[in-house]
Amino acid sequence: MSESVFEVLSDEEWTESGAGATAEKGEYGRILAAFAASGQRYAKISTEAGRFAGRKASSITTALKNARDAKSAPDGLEGIRVSSKNNMVFLENSAVAA
Repeated sequence: MSESVFEVLSDEEWTESGAGATAEKGEYGRILAAFAASGQRYAKISTEAGRFAGRKASSITTALKNARDAKSAPDGLEGIRVSSKNNMVFLENSAVAA
């Protein structure tokens, strides 16, 4: 094969890209519960740095919505709106006055 399909990464590059990171069971529900408990109306989650670096905003959004709508979801999450745009995930807590 003359052209490589993959690019080799060092341990550091692997870690920085977030490739080895997987969500723990219940992690997305805990994120939403923490946001609800914060008393803030708006928040955002970056996909360029931090825990979700390198992940698709749409994938995170889907996981958060699934956690919010799950039968086992903590109480008080139903009023949280989740959306994404430009590598950012946005949270809005409608239970908090604007």
